[in-house]
This record gives sequence, structure tokens and C-alpha cells, in this order.
Amino acid sequence: MMHKKMVNGGRVKDWICINFSRNVQDSAAGNFCHELAGMCQTSGMDFSVDPLLPPLSARPKHVERALKARYRDAMNVLKPLGRELDPLVAILPDNNGSLYGNLKRICETDLGLVSQCCLTKHIFKMSLQYLANVALKINVKVGGRNTVLVDALSTRIPLVRDRPTIIFGADVTHPHPREICTTYTFWR
Repeated sequence: MMHKKMVNGGRVKDWICINFSRNVQDSAAGNFCHELAGMCQTSGMDFSVDPLLPPLSARPKHVERALKARYRDAMNVLKPLGRELDPLVAILPDNNGSLYGNLKRICETDLGLVSQCCLTKHIFKMSLQYLANVALKINVKVGGRNTVLVDALSTRIPLVRDRPTIIFGADVTHPHPREICTTYTFWR
């Protein structure tokens, strides 16, 4: 998806980043945020280059406290301006146990905040392909459109054009075999 534009780029003015990985220094988190924002812009989004607040580093065991405190800090800046917070970019350790699920639950149910998680291994590699893929995910989450089914408008797919039709898509994440073994702790 590199060097391609989104059909409708979403708008992200005010966003934040929290780093839950001890292996990622503040400077690396800041650099990743800058590169990701640049890729979002290149891909067709109206995306603010800088996060609303500098990236925050926090410990995974304090996920709820860190998310709620940073959200409160952001809203203290935005509420007087009549604006809402856009997505949270979260940097997670490669082996993050329940952190991913807890983060998603807190963001979606408690804060009403869209989130995009990125693993530590991608922060250091920071390939353009990875950044382009993350930009696509963020775009959809903020209301943009990445693609349209052009064939549905022509006669090549008449069923879609002539009858009420629903198309389902699925995205499945498969853990690396080594991650499956480290996810569970067995007690005797």
C-alpha cells in the first residue's frame, strides 16, 4: 500500500501516544510518532504532525491509571476549545500478556477513545510498509475510507448492484508460535 492514496482520508487533529515498552526510549517513541504522522499525511489523511502532548512512558501494570490520566490531561487542553481527542497510539512490549486487551477495553468502554497499538519490534524497524499499513488502520478508525469496490458500480458484479447485498470482511491475528507458549502460566 506504499505510495497509494486513500479514497477518503480521515482527519486527525489532536492525538496522543503512550509508550508501555521499557525497551523504547522517549526519543524513539517521539521519532516513531513523527514518522507515523508523516506516513498518514503521505497516504492522504489530514493528520497533525505532532501529538497534542509529548509521548508518555508508563508501566504496563499501570495501564488504567496512565490511560485515564493522559486522557484527562488531553481533555483539559481540548475541552475549552470545544474539541475532542482523536486516536491514541500505544506502543506495547512484544510479549504484552493482557495489556492489549485491557488497553482496548479501557479505551473503548471507559474513555470512548479509538486506539492503535504498535509492537516494540516495529518501532525499531520502522519500515515504510509497516507505517503505511498502520496508517490504513488509523484511517478507517477515524472515519476515512481506504478503498471502494469500483466493480460493484459496473456490470462485472451485477448481484451487488441489483440486489441488497452485504459483504463481510475479517482480519485475524495469529500469534507467533513462541508467543503462544509464553502467554500462559501454569501452576502446580
